[in-house]
Amino acid sequence: MSLKFVSYMSSQSRVMSSKNIEDFLFQVREKNKQLTITGVLLLIQGKFVQYIEGPAQEIDKVYESISKDSRHKDMILLDSGDLTERQFKDWSMAYKKVHDHHIKKIVGKENLNLEDIFLGNTSSKNHPVLKVLYDFVKTLSS
Repeated sequence: MSLKFVSYMSSQSRVMSSKNIEDFLFQVREKNKQLTITGVLLLIQGKFVQYIEGPAQEIDKVYESISKDSRHKDMILLDSGDLTERQFKDWSMAYKKVHDHHIKKIVGKENLNLEDIFLGNTSSKNHPVLKVLYDFVKTLSS
């Protein structure tokens, strides 16, 4: 089975309450379990930053569905590609609201501009999105 990953950033079309996000995550986690998709969703300054991985065909379908979802606007594909193994195999969809000071600590930027941070470096191994996601994963497992 061919594995693929996609990471993207989008703005919320309307600010979601904590309860809306919890309900949304419950639905997404159930669907992801059925599709064997894993990943992480971060909320940073009203923007979603998500990394999903799983069977290539399912990832393509889910990404297409997300791009049409009315909860998202100004969606930007950050990175995508093939995988030999999952990076986030234990989470159907981990979630964290990330504060500015956390991002600055991880990526070393004083002036926090998400577009510059996430789009300025396209090297997949050192991509700032993955730095933020992996840092989050470390906090989950410690």
